[in-house]
Amino acid sequence: MVLVDLCRELIKLGVHVGLSDARPALSVRGGLALRKVWIEVDPSGESFVWRRDDRAHHADDPAGAAARIAKYLKKLDAAPGERS
Repeated sequence: MVLVDLCRELIKLGVHVGLSDARPALSVRGGLALRKVWIEVDPSGESFVWRRDDRAHHADDPAGAAARIAKYLKKLDAAPGERS
């Protein structure tokens, strides 16, 4: 399953990952007290999709998706003056 591969890549980058019991999805966050973002596989089965504040991002390989998600979480969790 591609979500398991993504989970492994995210863990290597120090991202906190959880698996959904109700649907095929991962929850991720930079730290345990930080905001959670859900990651799913798009209907084609070939891309990872994550959404927060009506923004969507796609990647078609686990390592590339993990890098983009980690970068997104860092920006999302930064203080307002530190975002760029």
